[in-house]
Amino acid sequence: MRRAFTLIELLVVIAIIALLMGILLPVMGRARLQAKVLVVNAELRDIGMALEAYSFDNDNKYPPTRVDCMLGGHFYQLPTELVESRYLPAPPSETFMAAGTEDRFNRGYTYKYRSVGTLIYNRTVTVKDGAYLWVPDGFPDNEQEEGQTYKDLKDSPVSWVLYSEGPKFDLERMKELKYPVPGKTWYSPQTHEGIIVRLRIKNGQQIGSFED
Repeated sequence: MRRAFTLIELLVVIAIIALLMGILLPVMGRARLQAKVLVVNAELRDIGMALEAYSFDNDNKYPPTRVDCMLGGHFYQLPTELVESRYLPAPPSETFMAAGTEDRFNRGYTYKYRSVGTLIYNRTVTVKDGAYLWVPDGFPDNEQEEGQTYKDLKDSPVSWVLYSEGPKFDLERMKELKYPVPGKTWYSPQTHEGIIVRLRIKNGQQIGSFED
């Protein structure tokens, strides 16, 4: 005759299962987050390659930066020029996205793009020399607290920046830290905070929060 489990035995089994779940769930969550970060870095790399291909085909010029108050959170969308030149996929017709490459940490919006030089405001108004980047002195090898605002591509140490908002995005804090160029605003695997960045410096090298 088979002996049934006692109540105490069942409670012990349930407690062990709960303990194992408590250990495994955070580990699985961190693994999923890391996998997501890796995919974002790969997509930013591909967009960076598209920007360089566009520049090669357009006399070493990069697409303008866009700010659109009429579309809310669609500030700094990916350039429509990359879609028109077929470097990036077109967006779904039912969205306001400028390209079909969506930020995996900010669904419904593209990854962000900022460059130095021309700024297009509200889709139609071209503001010459209106796009800028704040770059810390000594960037990237010996980054200082002080820095400069650059509006001319010939002078700027950084040509363009691509970034994902990443997990736990805090816009006000990022503004205080003068994102997106300073390294202290970039994603940290230890804290799981910060923007996920890929940028091009003046010598042509691409650097950021990723690891090659």
